[in-house]
Amino acid sequence: MKRQYIAISQRLYSMQEYNEVRESLALDWGQFFTEYLHDFLMLPLSYKQDITPYLPYIAGIILSGGNDLSIFNDTHLNRERDVFETNIIELCIRYSIPLLGICRGAQMIAHYFDSQITPCINHVGLHEVEQNLSPIHSEVSVESRTQTLEGLEATQRFRTNSFHNYAITQLGKELEILAICNNSNDLSIEAFKHKFHNIIGIMWHIEREMGMPNSDIFQYWKNTLCKDFKNKDM
Repeated sequence: MKRQYIAISQRLYSMQEYNEVRESLALDWGQFFTEYLHDFLMLPLSYKQDITPYLPYIAGIILSGGNDLSIFNDTHLNRERDVFETNIIELCIRYSIPLLGICRGAQMIAHYFDSQITPCINHVGLHEVEQNLSPIHSEVSVESRTQTLEGLEATQRFRTNSFHNYAITQLGKELEILAICNNSNDLSIEAFKHKFHNIIGIMWHIEREMGMPNSDIFQYWKNTLCKDFKNKDM
């Protein structure tokens, strides 16, 4: 059986004028999949529906952006999405399915693995990032910044988009840094990977304008997709 889909979670929002809750995915993702991947499956089919029967068809899963984590904005919809995406993370670990978190999705993964996330400012608009695919330690501090930048000695620097109000400032012990913010007053972590599982988080929106000025981290994740996935060349 071929694993032919990349599954992707959606945001939840309330349409008060219709008294209903809707799931949505930005049109940017459709263009992104057309250009960089193949068929995709939007999750959830329902927040009450078990996705386990679909796993044999799934080569990888993306946790998309939108909504806040419930630890910062404790609404019913945020809690619902947190529960659903926590289940996805655990299924990916259990069945060795590659997982990619984008913006809110990266925060969700970071939170699951006991990372520190704090409110931030000046993270909306263009953002300069330093990255290296050789992961380094899980924490960046003022004292360790020089050491961190030395650890990123093959660093690639580029400008990308940024649309978040919460930043990852310290990773849990199972995660490693792939990219940081290139600002001496901002030590936030912009991308990371799991030490043992095929799990990556990226804080910028790869699907939006200025989202792929450097595709190395995405390609790194893409190379972990199940081997029988009908991959598309970059």
